[in-house]
Amino acid sequence: MTKLRNIVIIGVLLFAIVISGCADKSTTEDEAASTDTAAQNISVADEALSEEMVGITDTEIQDLEAELAELEAMLNETELGEDIVIEEI
Repeated sequence: MTKLRNIVIIGVLLFAIVISGCADKSTTEDEAASTDTAAQNISVADEALSEEMVGITDTEIQDLEAELAELEAMLNETELGEDIVIEEI
């Protein structure tokens, strides 16, 4: 009797999952379409930058990385209980 009841409960749950759409495969197609759109957006941006002859040089990238490392070091040095003073520029 309990086996029959367990089988019926499992059957009802599987039927509910199928009806609800939780096991639908169309979501993977939607994700693939959004990935293709993102790739197209990136290529459009790259084309626009290349048309305008805009680019970031290696020295600019190194400068940005150095500034980022400096900011991270400053964040690591601060204490959580320390008061932060904001100065106007």
